Amino acid sequence: MEETSPTENQTCTFCSETIEKEAIYCASCGYPENGSEKDVAKFYGRRAMQKNRNTDAKDKIKSARNTLYIIAGATLIFGLLGYFQNKDLFTLATNFAVFFIYLLLASWSDTKPLMALLLGLLLYLTLILISAIIDPTTLVSGIIWKVIIIGFLGRGIYSASSIKDVKGPNASNE
Repeated sequence: MEETSPTENQTCTFCSETIEKEAIYCASCGYPENGSEKDVAKFYGRRAMQKNRNTDAKDKIKSARNTLYIIAGATLIFGLLGYFQNKDLFTLATNFAVFFIYLLLASWSDTKPLMALLLGLLLYLTLILISAIIDPTTLVSGIIWKVIIIGFLGRGIYSASSIKDVKGPNASNE
């Protein structure tokens, strides 16, 4: 019976995952365990750049989240104003429902920013479309605010879709 020698493994210096002794790069984090000093410098440079991009993306996601809170507040205020002007309970109930949906989406964007912001934008565009079908003049009224809101939500969605996890001991869990 032949004895086979087990493959020798080592631990990645950066992420502590087990890697093969001959491997140049860690399969988990990409650290050049057996690479040159230049490879190590490139690794840390890329990580720093990615971390900066992620920080910028998180700021844009936060502003999009705040936009959802603002939309929720505006919906509540306009719903109350509409109720007190017209004594229309249906409008009040509809605005309260939309207010709570926006509130839930804004709080959900902490954990699932891409999905929450996409749904928030979809809801916003749907409400604009319904409003335009009922009264076409509403499509152009407040157009600047509509463009600004769509812009903030769009930037947040783009940032949420481009964010990547930075793994390893130096990653911050903010």
